[in-house]
Amino acid sequence: MRGLKICLITLFAVLLALPVAALAADSAPAGLDLVVSPPLVKIGATYDGTTLTVTGKVPAGSDVVVRFVGAQGELHMKEKGRALGLLWMNLGSLTLERVPSVYLVMASKELDALCPAATLYRLEQVARDIAITPADKDTPVNRQELLKLRREEGLYREVPGGVTLSPADGASQEFRAVLPVPSKLLPGEYTVEVLALKDGHLAASGKASVPVELVGIPARLADVAFNHSLVYGILATIVALLSGLAIGLVFQSKGAH
Repeated sequence: MRGLKICLITLFAVLLALPVAALAADSAPAGLDLVVSPPLVKIGATYDGTTLTVTGKVPAGSDVVVRFVGAQGELHMKEKGRALGLLWMNLGSLTLERVPSVYLVMASKELDALCPAATLYRLEQVARDIAITPADKDTPVNRQELLKLRREEGLYREVPGGVTLSPADGASQEFRAVLPVPSKLLPGEYTVEVLALKDGHLAASGKASVPVELVGIPARLADVAFNHSLVYGILATIVALLSGLAIGLVFQSKGAH
């Protein structure tokens, strides 16, 4: 009899949990599949940036945001300002944490026209998430200066529009985005993320890893520099000497005239 009571209590608890589980499943964003081409970025001697084409399907009627994001890291910078109101000079050191190495974002609409939920994926949110020490240097001006610097380097960018949507096919529609990848890119793992926004919230999302690696001459030089430091030092000295001799010959020949 006692065993039967325990079974009935357990069954009743499971039945009560089912609506809660169903609600959680309904509220969670659905996963979506995406294809990134090329799946690997190779940095060779002639690399000067590239483009990634991202395609897939999202729920019909969605706005689409596509991001290309590098790993977060720590950045050390100098704060410049006027000393005694006269001379521009370094006033102190800053340490910035949680700084993405790259952050590119584009959408199917003008970014300002997207729903409020899209603000989580814009550059302004990146600036808010960064931690700055010492505390007295944690100012909006320094955060905006970081964004300005990264924009000038081509590492941070918001591209208005940029994502195209095909006509809806039933409950879904295809999207296509062409991401401009900057030339100033370091080897490592990067992430392409696609976010479908509908009715003011995140309806679906998906992501894919994009490895970036050195090939050819840059790869060989990196191997020598990191794994054969003595050889690298000798080669660097020889190159410096030859460069100095070449410059000396040029100026000597000009002086002879």
